Amino acid sequence: MTEVLMRSRDDTSRLMGILHATDFTKPKLIVIKEPDRNGEQNKKLHAMLADISRQVEHAGRRWDVTVWKRLCTAAWLRESGETIQMIPAIDGKGIDVLYERTSKLSVSKCAELIEWVSAFGAEHQVRWSQKDLWEGRYD
Repeated sequence: MTEVLMRSRDDTSRLMGILHATDFTKPKLIVIKEPDRNGEQNKKLHAMLADISRQVEHAGRRWDVTVWKRLCTAAWLRESGETIQMIPAIDGKGIDVLYERTSKLSVSKCAELIEWVSAFGAEHQVRWSQKDLWEGRYD
């Protein structure tokens, strides 16, 4: 499998070279999509969620990073107009909430989530432990 990261139209010659060298005797699937979130975004998001988990109480208790990631992602998606599915659990005990996994977010969508988490943290007086090296530019 060949993946090509296109940052500008200047990268098209490299892409064309790959296409010209490709054996098309069998069908090929070519997909153009935004890249998934990057490592720096992942570090930033998890550091922010860790700060929230240490400093914010919800529903009478403190939650770990995984729970906060689920809570923040679900709230962000609802606020963005995305659908959150709440379905009966397969074992008949309660309700499960289904939503997009953060590992599948594009760079721009992850940037939106980071901004949402930042606003949530500001509303709850969270003191961030990580310096903002990106100056608010996460995409």
